[in-house]
Amino acid sequence: MPNFYCRNLFPLLPLLILSLTGCMGGIGSQYKFSTSVIVIAPATSVTEGQPVILEAGISGGANASGTVTFYNGSKAIGTAQVGSGASFDSLDSYGQLSTTFSTSGEQSITAKYSGDEFNSSSTSQATLIGVYSNQLASSSIVLQASTTTPQYQTNVTLTAAISPSSATGTVTFYNGMTNIGNAPVTAGTASLTTSFAAGGAATLHAVYSGDYNYLSSTSNSLAMNISGPLATMTTLQASTSSVAIGGSITLTANLSPATATGTVTFYSGSTAIGTANVNVGVATLNTTFASSGKIALKAIFATNASWETSTSNQISLFVTGNMPDSVTLQVDPSSLVIGDSASLTANISPADATGTVVFYDGTHVIGTSSVVAGAATYVNLFMAAGPQSLTAVYSGDTTYPSNTSSPLTINVGNPGPTPTTTALTLSETLGYLGDTVTLTAKVTPPAATGQVDFYDNGIFLQSVVLSSGTAAWSQAFWQSFSNSITAVYDGDVTYSQSTSNSQNLELSDNSD
Repeated sequence: MPNFYCRNLFPLLPLLILSLTGCMGGIGSQYKFSTSVIVIAPATSVTEGQPVILEAGISGGANASGTVTFYNGSKAIGTAQVGSGASFDSLDSYGQLSTTFSTSGEQSITAKYSGDEFNSSSTSQATLIGVYSNQLASSSIVLQASTTTPQYQTNVTLTAAISPSSATGTVTFYNGMTNIGNAPVTAGTASLTTSFAAGGAATLHAVYSGDYNYLSSTSNSLAMNISGPLATMTTLQASTSSVAIGGSITLTANLSPATATGTVTFYSGSTAIGTANVNVGVATLNTTFASSGKIALKAIFATNASWETSTSNQISLFVTGNMPDSVTLQVDPSSLVIGDSASLTANISPADATGTVVFYDGTHVIGTSSVVAGAATYVNLFMAAGPQSLTAVYSGDTTYPSNTSSPLTINVGNPGPTPTTTALTLSETLGYLGDTVTLTAKVTPPAATGQVDFYDNGIFLQSVVLSSGTAAWSQAFWQSFSNSITAVYDGDVTYSQSTSNSQNLELSDNSD
């Protein structure tokens, strides 16, 4: 076929390559497909003598054939035929070679594809495989230091000697359990230069990693005695977390170790408020504060020839004003049975007091509430019968000191023996999301007192006090699933508890 037709048909070669062999013969290797090769190894490390299957994957070609030769460095270690159907989807063809390594150490494996009539030759990048000896030899390591009595903050050279000297790898140096550095092994030696931030005793050791021929090993322990200021730790405590203006408070700084001597300066913010000597690891300061507010306190132990400086934790002190205040507690309702809820209200006088109130049942905290307009309210559910001693503890603020109400005792009774029934009705049972539905519970006999608790799918909604045997409550509902509503009468000292039948409330999305 004339070359003119070959040139015109060249764009169709990928589709007609088999039927136009005459044309291909005319253009030869000039138009071969470009290929690339990668070496795939089953692992990055193997054992000497262990069979390994190396795979060369060829991509970019057109049904590549031919051979792949594998090399370890510059030495050919085997040749494999190239076939299609690689084990990796992105590869067009591959060749496999089963081999073993008789030499330990790092092996650099490459693969060279020979090419064929339609595909160009190519060579892979090197893949590194670590080969471990099948008879790893033992090693030993000895740790030494340029000095075992260094000055703090001065350099010390640590030297680890590994035997045999042909060992390679790395050495990790430790101060106790703390890693202080790593160094490579060269000619059987690894060195690290380090320093110590403070005086004191230290125990060092070194761990050799091992390599392809030698097992890991741990050195001897090396005791160091570092001269200079010893490390300290300062912890600050206060005799109280709040104090009124002019009230005395004791600040205590505890030093560790307890043998530390010197002075501690106490600070309010960045202002020094006093200095005290350390005696048997303790320094104390009695002080007062002239202005109210929240104050941040800390203590700093001063450095000296024997001891390193240290700064304590920061603690907060609340300094309140010296204006008098009072706290009174109210409970509504005051007549309760098990399962009833009641509002606990702490009234703070004067009414401009701010802060928080913590409510207690005996010594047990039952809730916390912020003071708003001189009052703090918390709703509590009472689940135990008998007398309950309730108190309210006011935190104080920058003007008024903390204060506690007088105890208020209420009696929580068990429901009485007279049986009751509770009937529940809904203002609607079918509707749309967001509808306001009124829940009405009627308790028989209507002389029953106390409260009714409403539930939606077992989840508490609201408690409502009975009035002439009836309790009603309205709410917008937003659950698109079926709402199963029930009402539970808690009972009183005369009448027993009862639960209504459930009523289904079905709501749909009105956007549908």
